[in-house]
Amino acid sequence: MHSYSRERLLAHGLRLSWASIGFGLAAGSVSVASGIADHSLGVLAAGLSVLADVSGSVVLVWRFRTERSDPARAQRVEDLAARAVAGALALIAVVLVYESVSALLSGSHPGSSAVTVTVAAVSLVVLGPLAYLKRLTALRLASHALRGDSTLSAIGAATAGLALVGLALFDIFGWWWADRVVALVVAAAAAAEARTLLAAERAAG
Repeated sequence: MHSYSRERLLAHGLRLSWASIGFGLAAGSVSVASGIADHSLGVLAAGLSVLADVSGSVVLVWRFRTERSDPARAQRVEDLAARAVAGALALIAVVLVYESVSALLSGSHPGSSAVTVTVAAVSLVVLGPLAYLKRLTALRLASHALRGDSTLSAIGAATAGLALVGLALFDIFGWWWADRVVALVVAAAAAAEARTLLAAERAAG
């Protein structure tokens, strides 16, 4: 019964990972492109988070398939997947810090095209529930890698919401720096989660 239940959880984890890959390739690419075009670092941050989530989900597809076909290798693959997700989180932090500081120093202002706003809104609606389902499944599977990937999805959702807030503050009050501050907050959250994930992976090992 236990193995049957775990098999169902692994299958569910695979479905969530494939959903992340499908949505992320579409929404992440559009978010990055529109964020760069509109100089909106909040939207760019959301796009990078979604694309990082794609990379994490690709690794998790490998991780779950490996456990289903060769359970003896499950822990080793889990550790490698956790490191890959931590690396994606760290990369987000580095890129966003660089872009945010550069934008603050140059004083560039974000734009708010219809595409930028729409993609951010859709990402918020889709990634929030996806992050919750991943976190729930990660707890049941005791998977640090899926937990980290759920954080990637949550960061994508939070960043999309904060990007909309940042764009609204710019349009209403002219606070061009709000969008940049949002990106720095996301960078700090991504770095903190990467550190937590690596610490949990080392403790489990």
